[in-house]
Amino acid sequence: MRHVRFVIVALIAAWLPTSLAASSELRPFDAASAGAIASAHAGRPYVVAFWSIHCAPCLEDMKDWRALAQKFPDVPIILVTTDPPSERAKVRSVLARYQLDQAENWAFADEFVERVRFAVDKGWRGELPRTYYYDARHRVDVRSGRVDHRVVDAWFARQSK
Repeated sequence: MRHVRFVIVALIAAWLPTSLAASSELRPFDAASAGAIASAHAGRPYVVAFWSIHCAPCLEDMKDWRALAQKFPDVPIILVTTDPPSERAKVRSVLARYQLDQAENWAFADEFVERVRFAVDKGWRGELPRTYYYDARHRVDVRSGRVDHRVVDAWFARQSK
C-alpha cells in the first residue's frame, strides 16, 4: 500500500510542474510566427492581439479579451506581448492576474522588433494595442487602439455562427 501511495505522489509531483509551466508558456514570436499561426488556424476565425505591459490601454483590454474568450470559446484569441525577454516575469504576472495564462500566448523573440512588425504587417509602425481579426477565410480586419465593443461583439458573433 505504501508503494502505491508513493507512486501516486511521485506521479502528481512529476505532473504538477509541467502543468504549471504549460499554463504560463510564452511561445517565441518571430518573423515566421504569423504564418505559423495562420497555418495552425486554417479555415477557422481567430484573433491576434499585440500588447505590452507598459501600454495602459492594452492592460485595460485584458479583461475584455478574457470576457470574449469565455463568451466565444470557439474563436481563439492569441495574445502576443511585444515586451523584451527581460520582462517575461511581469508578462506572466499580468496574464495570470487577468486569467489569460491559459490562452495561446506568444512573446516577441527578436530584439529587432521592426523586423517582426514588418513580417506581421508592412504598415504597422508599433502602435499598441494592435489587433488582427481573421475570419474563416483569413480575410483580416486590423484595428489599433482599445477594443470597440460594438464592433468586436458583432465580429465575434458573425464568426461563431
